[in-house]
Amino acid sequence: MTGKRRVIKDWRSTGRKRARKVLFDEERPFMCEICSRTVIEPPPDAPEYFEELWPSAKRLLPYTLQANHKNKDITDCDESNLQWLCSLCHKLLDRLTAKGEIDESEWGYPEV
Repeated sequence: MTGKRRVIKDWRSTGRKRARKVLFDEERPFMCEICSRTVIEPPPDAPEYFEELWPSAKRLLPYTLQANHKNKDITDCDESNLQWLCSLCHKLLDRLTAKGEIDESEWGYPEV
């Protein structure tokens, strides 16, 4: 073996990076799909065409968006299984879908 063997220390990180790449490649608007907020600064992994995906309205978030796997399988990076979420919506959705059921009336999400 001539080259070094690459060891993945955190396999979840690899799934998240792959999911972000799929969402960028699909050219999905870079905003939370629940609250429609987006980031103040562009993310470091943004593609060259990022400005076209980055809505100018609601640039309020000081942190980057997260790629959510709807079925919670981070190895399933099919574009229909992925969505952009801010960390607040991601946490709320994860908590409310623990049993696989979504009841948006429980969210109590603050208006922007």
